[in-house]
Amino acid sequence: MNNRDDNIKVYTISNRFDATKHENNVDKPEEKADQGDKLAKAIGSFGTWQILIFLLATVPSKISGIWAQLSIIYLAPKTTFVCVDRGNTTADIQNSTCYEDCVEYEYFSIFESSIISEWGLICEKAWLANFTQTMYMFGVLVGSIVFGFIADRYGRRPGITIAGLLQLCCSAAVPFCPNYWTFTAIRFILGTATAGILVISFVIVVEIVGPSKRELVASLYHIPLSIGEMLMPLFAYYLRRWNIYSIGLAIPHCIFLTYIFLMPESPKWLISVGRYDEASETMIKAAARNKLPTEGMRNVVDSINHECNVDRARREEEKASYWDLVRLPSLRMKNIYSCVAWFILGVSFYGGTQYVGQTSSDPFLSVVLAAAFQVPGIAFSGYFYKKFGRRNTSIAFFTICAISNAILALPESWHYVKLVSGAIAAACAAGAFSTMYIFTSELFPTVARNMAIGASSTCSRLGSMIAPFIAGYKGALWLPPTIFSLVPLLAVLACLCLPETKGKKLADHLDEC
Repeated sequence: MNNRDDNIKVYTISNRFDATKHENNVDKPEEKADQGDKLAKAIGSFGTWQILIFLLATVPSKISGIWAQLSIIYLAPKTTFVCVDRGNTTADIQNSTCYEDCVEYEYFSIFESSIISEWGLICEKAWLANFTQTMYMFGVLVGSIVFGFIADRYGRRPGITIAGLLQLCCSAAVPFCPNYWTFTAIRFILGTATAGILVISFVIVVEIVGPSKRELVASLYHIPLSIGEMLMPLFAYYLRRWNIYSIGLAIPHCIFLTYIFLMPESPKWLISVGRYDEASETMIKAAARNKLPTEGMRNVVDSINHECNVDRARREEEKASYWDLVRLPSLRMKNIYSCVAWFILGVSFYGGTQYVGQTSSDPFLSVVLAAAFQVPGIAFSGYFYKKFGRRNTSIAFFTICAISNAILALPESWHYVKLVSGAIAAACAAGAFSTMYIFTSELFPTVARNMAIGASSTCSRLGSMIAPFIAGYKGALWLPPTIFSLVPLLAVLACLCLPETKGKKLADHLDEC
């Protein structure tokens, strides 16, 4: 079947009840929706092939990603220190007190060793424990940019494979670092690799499923993150030395070696760069795995390519830039409010989770509980933003997060209340993250959507870079939970200023906003 016949076939099916509706009007939204579904019709929307690739791309990437992001909880746990040698001084010595004439300190925690005891990160060096986490988050920011470019220029498969192998190498190198600065440098590179596998894995799973399944996949994509967070305390419980613990976390990363042989390239990307034969071969394998017909696949590729060329010509007529997000009043305020909400998400999710893990008297149970609560938080977010709207859902999650974080200021005698409230705060932050992804994507037109999400995501990374210093503040004990309870209220105000997008037609061009 040639391209013309294929187009006629699609035209007939899409107009079964109104044969004149789209006559000589190939750019109508209704026909575009049908054309956009051609890949899914050829290889299936969410069959065996998609499920296998989904598991291969998401489970290792999300689990390893959260291990790298939150491992600081057990690498730099709550530690008490005492001076055991002040030379000839016989004055009373207080716990966790710094002395200028102290020759040697002794460290006490539920772990046999940590980066704090390994490199003496106390007193004037105490800030370095938080600095290494900030540098890791800076690596995540850099990696989002670098690997985003690699994935678009050279392909999703080489991008995620390089990121996975880099994650494996850096994770294996961490426990053998000879000094603090080498450790921090490797953690920075680890952050870039983490960003790569997280960003590209999401793009892959979204591109291989049909449009009708993308909301489901976008929600399920975040579940392995919570599973990884629940598994992490098991390693820390049985491996009480920071370097042995790091080795334990590194070994499962060997699964990234399978990406070299098992990870396919995205058919959408192959078509977009003109590699039609490879796209056809990949689609034939996918269709065969899903028990669908495999003949005529090259005709489907040619048809999709034709539509891509039409869309590409329209995009060339109207190129958007980051300047448009600032220049146009209709986009400017949306971008500002969205960036504020994402910045606070970075502070609340990463900072709140680190604070609960490092200040709790039971860092194992607190992290497991926080992760367990995130699963329903993410699952319910999908139901809530469909039922009540994106804005209302975001506001509700941020509000509950603020209240739950305020409870963390209670005395340690309220340990179990704080444990549950911290878990609820983490669940709401995770739910807000899930909601803001779709909310932000619907606020902006197609020609500026990726740039808007990129700007918001960058602000989230900036928030996550500041979060360790808030979580690790050793002064007034009430200050961190107070900050973590107040900043979500700013996000509530930002969301109140954004328009609801539920049920609204997505804009494609700047003049539609």
